This record gives sequence, structure tokens and C-alpha cells, in this order.
Amino acid sequence: MEVHHHAHTARKKWTHYFWEFLMLFLAVFCGFLAENQREHYVEAQRAKEYAKSLLSDMKEDTTEISGGITQNTFMIKAFDSCVSIGLRNIDKSTVPGEFYYYSRFTTNAYGIDWNRSTLTQLVQSGNLRYFKNKELVRKINKYYSLQGQIESNNDADHLHRDRIIEIRDRLLAARYYEFFAPVSISIEMKGHVPDSRVDSLMAQQLSLKPGSTGVMEEYLNNLIDRKWRNKMYVDKLYPEALQMAVEIIKMLKEDYHFK
Repeated sequence: MEVHHHAHTARKKWTHYFWEFLMLFLAVFCGFLAENQREHYVEAQRAKEYAKSLLSDMKEDTTEISGGITQNTFMIKAFDSCVSIGLRNIDKSTVPGEFYYYSRFTTNAYGIDWNRSTLTQLVQSGNLRYFKNKELVRKINKYYSLQGQIESNNDADHLHRDRIIEIRDRLLAARYYEFFAPVSISIEMKGHVPDSRVDSLMAQQLSLKPGSTGVMEEYLNNLIDRKWRNKMYVDKLYPEALQMAVEIIKMLKEDYHFK
């Protein structure tokens, strides 16, 4: 009888321990689930904040890229005009005034002012993990890489532009070019603004700089080279970046229900 009593007492004790352990396990497990749920919520909120900021940046990027396409297209026309006029007057000491006008735009350079703060933070800090759409992450990484490629090309183009400035200074006479220098490319892209002095000079034959024999061909060769770099922007790099930005904007809107 005593043995049976001890066995019953032991079972009650182990049953009590078991329920205590089970309750403790359930409390810990539920706490884990709650914390996990909280982390998911926090990550989802962070993803939405990043998405909102990135969406705003990308919209501004599309404006910048479109501006780059417009300006480089205008510059290519200036290159073509200079080359065409220059080839017809390769050994002459004078050129049509239009040569001076178009030469004004051969040394402009368009650098995209990327809105990179959010994108850089996402990529370099590893916070892209907050975005669960793998295709979106892939496109963002590709867009980030393309920005670097374009910037690298811009840096090389600036060096080429500086070379053209140096050659142009040896070719064009300052007494004429001083009237063309203030002409704004951003204004002329929208349509030529009449200017009595500039328009009068454009209609005349203007002298080149004394002692510039042989410089014209060097100038034209450099313009031809730079034209093809600019065509790469217009035909490939900028449209690719613009298309990618548009696709990312669309995916951000769809994934995070932005208008």
C-alpha cells in the first residue's frame, strides 16, 4: 500500500513538472513567434520606407536621363554640322559663321545628377534584403552597376572634351568667338533665339585664328571621336538606364501599392 502511494505521488510530481515544462516551452515558443512576427513587421515597414524613398529618387533620375538624351542628341547635330562645314573648308583661312556657332556646343558635357543616397544605402549596406521580390532586387543591382558604367564613360568624355577645348582655342579667333561663347545650350535646344550680332556673324565668312593651319583637321578628328561616344549615350546607355528606371518604378508601385 505504501509502495503504491509513493508511486502515485511520483507520478503526480512528474506530471506537475511536465506541465510546468510544457507551459514554459509554450511561453518561450509564443514569445519567439511574437518576436519573429514583430521582426517581419519591422522589416516590411522598412522595405516600404526604402521603396517610397527610392521611388522618389528614380522619378528624378528619369528626368535627368531624359535631359541627357536631349542634350547629347543636340550636341551630335552640332558635331555633324562642324564636321560637314569644316571638311568643306579644310584648307581655308575662313569659315562660314555657322561653324563658330556650332563649335560653341561641341564642348558641352552632360553629367547626370543621380539621386543615389537611397540606392547606395540599399546596395552597400545589404538592406536590399528587405525587398522580397528577387526580380526587383536584380534590376536595382543592375541599375546601380549601369550608373557606375555611365559615370566612368562621363569621366573619359570630360577628358576628351577638355582636349577639344584646347584645340578649339588654337583654331577660332577670339574677336568672333566672344559673341558666341554666351549662347546657352539649354535655351538653343528649345529653338534658336534671335540675336542680331550672333545672327549677323553667322551669315558671314569669319577668319580663323592666325597660324592655325593644320589645326582644323585635328579639331575635326576629335569631334568625330567624341560624336561616337555621345552616340553611345543616346543609342544605348541612357535609353537602357531610362527603361530600367521605368521598370523599377513600376515594380515599386505594384509591390508597395503606391500611386
